[in-house]
Amino acid sequence: MDSRTRFPLAGTLLTFIGTVHTALGVAVFAAGDQDVELTFWFTEFGVVSIGFGLAMIALERALGYVPGTVLLVLGVATVFGLAFMPLSGFVTVLLPLGVGAFGWWRARNARAAA
Repeated sequence: MDSRTRFPLAGTLLTFIGTVHTALGVAVFAAGDQDVELTFWFTEFGVVSIGFGLAMIALERALGYVPGTVLLVLGVATVFGLAFMPLSGFVTVLLPLGVGAFGWWRARNARAAA
């Protein structure tokens, strides 16, 4: 594979978080501890995170960084989630968001210097 980055860290982190989220959702559903609606949305957000993470991996490999617009969408979703549930899994999304923002900032500065 022809990749512009050594390891697509931001997308990989988000995919990992989504995988754990989905696995926990299935486990909670199987245990029957929570409402079906709650476990559905918990699992659904995990699946969406996996898809979004895979898209970010493709962008990181193609461009060498995650574009600012993608980071903006992830940031808005994270802030929205944190506004409604401050002590939740949305806190973990700050890590791939920060890694992606740092990569975008480095790429932006490298383009400006060239």
